[in-house]
Amino acid sequence: MKLYLNLLKHILFNNLNIIPTPSLCTFLVTWRCELKCYMCRIPGLKDKSEMDTSQVKAIFNDLNTLDVVRITGGEPFVREDLPEIVQHIIRTSNPSTIMINTNGFQTSKIIDFAEAMGSPRFHFRISLDAVGERHDEIRCLRGAFQRAYDTLKGLVKLREGLGFCVGVNITITKRNIDQIEPLQRLCQGLGVDLQYQMARDDRYLLEPNDGDFRQSEFSFFDPLSEEELAEIVEGISRDTRSYNFKEGLVKRYFNEGLRNRLLYGKKTPNTRCVALTSHIRILPNGEVPICIHSNTRVGDLTKQSLREIWFGKGIEHYREMVRNCPGCWMPCEVAPNAIYTGSILRALFLRTV
Repeated sequence: MKLYLNLLKHILFNNLNIIPTPSLCTFLVTWRCELKCYMCRIPGLKDKSEMDTSQVKAIFNDLNTLDVVRITGGEPFVREDLPEIVQHIIRTSNPSTIMINTNGFQTSKIIDFAEAMGSPRFHFRISLDAVGERHDEIRCLRGAFQRAYDTLKGLVKLREGLGFCVGVNITITKRNIDQIEPLQRLCQGLGVDLQYQMARDDRYLLEPNDGDFRQSEFSFFDPLSEEELAEIVEGISRDTRSYNFKEGLVKRYFNEGLRNRLLYGKKTPNTRCVALTSHIRILPNGEVPICIHSNTRVGDLTKQSLREIWFGKGIEHYREMVRNCPGCWMPCEVAPNAIYTGSILRALFLRTV
């Protein structure tokens, strides 16, 4: 009940332009990763500094109660202290949902983590961009697919007993358009949802800059023809089944918006952005960016309190940048935007895509 009351408060506040303390935190625990995916800019990042365990704990002590914590990177499981960090987040913030995005490469470590800590509050999302050797080519490491697939199967096996959610993320590029259907079959065979996103050429989060914000909704990593965009939409439109009600709502909302944008240039459904209101992102070094698409930092939680950043005099300038942004259509931003403004309810009435 507390979760839903807080959600209603945020919906009200966001629609009345009142600033709440954040309830959803996306925490990039590290920039490090075992893979060097061809569409990822992070391997070229020179400064990969990250907080130590005590600094992370101090930040979550300050954040206090949260509805959702999304843990990503880099690859979260390269951090040896990840279990300690997650346990501390549960004790201090008590989120109803903890989502962990992983490349699935460290199978034993991930399965051990899930066995020890798994509960209905956890959502594990494995990144798969193709089936078999094509995935290895995209991720630039031989054996990456088999390791990720073994992890996925292991998590599915544990799912029934521990009650957590398992899903798969695909990042679509020119190299894997023909892999959408094979991945759909793989996911359907395991009873997990496949979530889609388009690879973009943004150097998001990598180069701090107080300059211009985003200029357009889409900036693809690969040039894509109209025929290729139509093929992508056709592939996504075949995915009409969901295995988790909440995940299904987000998926339906996002897929409808992606279809309308790619095929018809229509920005529907649409929602205001909750970056710097309900949603806070934290980088591995403790800095707070505007969002996934902005390389502008608004503060540093290793040097400032949440209140100093969130309600300080300087942040209104950055919130104005968010209000003037043309928007984006990436699931990591669309989902919190839709949920914390109430727009997600539209998904109940959308046709299945």
